[in-house]
Amino acid sequence: MRYSSWLLILPLGACSLPAPSPPSAEFLVADASTTYWVKSGPKGISARTSPLILTAAGNRFYEVYIGEVTRSYEDAIFTRQPIYSRDVLTGRSRLLYEDTRIAAWEKSYLTGNPDARLLDPDDFGDEDISVAATGEAEILAVAGPYVLFDRWATLEREDFQQADSARGAIDIRSGSQVALTSLGRDSVLRDLDGVRDGGTVRWRHSGYEVIAGRKGDDEQTQVVLRDLRGHEWPLGHVNSKLPRIFWLDQRRVNGEVRSALGSAFEQARAEDYETLLVKLQGALVPGREQCARLSRRRTSS
Repeated sequence: MRYSSWLLILPLGACSLPAPSPPSAEFLVADASTTYWVKSGPKGISARTSPLILTAAGNRFYEVYIGEVTRSYEDAIFTRQPIYSRDVLTGRSRLLYEDTRIAAWEKSYLTGNPDARLLDPDDFGDEDISVAATGEAEILAVAGPYVLFDRWATLEREDFQQADSARGAIDIRSGSQVALTSLGRDSVLRDLDGVRDGGTVRWRHSGYEVIAGRKGDDEQTQVVLRDLRGHEWPLGHVNSKLPRIFWLDQRRVNGEVRSALGSAFEQARAEDYETLLVKLQGALVPGREQCARLSRRRTSS
């Protein structure tokens, strides 16, 4: 599963909470792989976790996710991982990035093998394939309208191998790639940074603050809830130098938006669980030869 980060839950009765009670608050904490739905009040602090990659731009919330498309032939396999955004409110998805070289390599293969037959997704080709082309993507960070990602492309043939990698950024509003050097000058990103104080960042909200910072060589960022009198409640750690905060206790987040966020949050959890079940069940079903092919394909990808 994709729960690479964690947020500590402090429900009433599980441990003694500092006096006075935590402030009334509701917000989302998001890093590059996980979103935490945090609620705080007189009864304590709780958080739910989802592998939802969430960001906002132009007063709209977007989910960012990576798909996977595999096209197999008797002796060849072509896999790519396009990056999409989905408007949380409308549900409309948009292709942000796709490595076009995978399709070009497949076209070249078909030119040299005009009789090649595209297999059904559940079918397996020969155990010893002659061509394997793989495009992979990994989302590194999301900040405001920008998605920062790494991508890899590999082509393996019997007598030839080609591979390269690069880092890029996409503007979620236009779907166009932007130069990495321009991101540091963007005023939109500066506005998202909160108030910096040494090695910490502070987001001030109505009646409370959320503080994120690292200590020493700690690779994770500690997130803390603080009231206006300076009382603090540690929430835990996330895997991001600068997590994103989305306030849910403000007027612009109306019932429709809140419901859409809740649906996206739960759907991401359900899909992640279903993916795990498929992987676990699939490991028990294929025969020895099929398992060898699966293993080789995962390695080549």
